[in-house]
Amino acid sequence: MPITFTGQSIYDSLRVMPDLAPVFNSQVSGFSLEPMLTILNETMAYMLGPNFPWKFNEIEVAPFLINSYQQDYATNNTNIGYLQAGDCLDVNNTVTSKALPQVRIVRDLPRMTTWPSLPPQFYGPMVFCVCWRYNSQLYYGTWGAANAGSGTRGNNPVAHSVYTNPLGVGTNMPFNPITQIKDANGNLLVLTGFGTEGTTAPVAPANSTAGTIATPGSGATTQWTVVDPLAQGFRISPPPSQTGVVWQFNLRAQAMPPPPFTNLNALLAPITDDYIPYFRQGCITTTYRYSPEEKVRQKYDKELQIWEARLNQGKMQGDREPESYSFIPTGGIVAGPSTGMITPGNPWGFPT
Repeated sequence: MPITFTGQSIYDSLRVMPDLAPVFNSQVSGFSLEPMLTILNETMAYMLGPNFPWKFNEIEVAPFLINSYQQDYATNNTNIGYLQAGDCLDVNNTVTSKALPQVRIVRDLPRMTTWPSLPPQFYGPMVFCVCWRYNSQLYYGTWGAANAGSGTRGNNPVAHSVYTNPLGVGTNMPFNPITQIKDANGNLLVLTGFGTEGTTAPVAPANSTAGTIATPGSGATTQWTVVDPLAQGFRISPPPSQTGVVWQFNLRAQAMPPPPFTNLNALLAPITDDYIPYFRQGCITTTYRYSPEEKVRQKYDKELQIWEARLNQGKMQGDREPESYSFIPTGGIVAGPSTGMITPGNPWGFPT
């Protein structure tokens, strides 16, 4: 669907309405930008805020690969409003039909220091849980530190640690140390180039911005890059085994509202033209709050009810197709004695 409407388009339709015209007395042909900019921004935030998966606002999150023992994965994502759905791909599988377990989106997950225990005879399709967290809330390794007694879920890198690219290595992932560390200056670093660690730790200048390449350790062939503490990373459960299938997580999300409008000529992205009537109604409703006349402002509550009803119509418009999800049992809950328990390292339940 096209996006052709601008803030000026909405303003032109609002300023001719008798109740609303006094709000824009100082705004002649868009010369004075307020309060119209505020009305546009508040309406956008209100429309995209509820937990509804608007198709026009859906984004694909950059895929990430899991690593031995590692539960947290820092990234430089900054526009995730909330995670929506996803799956994980057995990325090194060369068979036409690849294993593709579903991902269950949850609000939060605890940090695990041991493998979760499952009932001894519990078998069934494997499902990962995943949540997003700010990078500052994830855990990181400490270069050169011992693993025993460490709070890190994943082995710490040391001098001459080898990081092997997990793509194309076969059915088992390489036994890599944790791929994210906190350097001596407090920067959060993520591995962005595979190789061998040197004899000293990588480090970036204090308060480095996201994307800064850290100075590698002496003799190192790896590369480490700074991530923003306020960017968004991920936590998964259960944690991967030491060696096992290399799963690639493919997640979809609803984007955050766009940056605030600073002029009326900007397109009303991501609102597509077929949803503009609902957005326009929201702008009408919000404008009532800014009227200089009390009797007009008192109409706001009634207008809000009208807009909520229109928003529900918009949600119905975006929810017309039937869901593809269903519960279809593929076998009994208790498997025969020849089947092994399904885990991230053994996703097909082969005999153990």
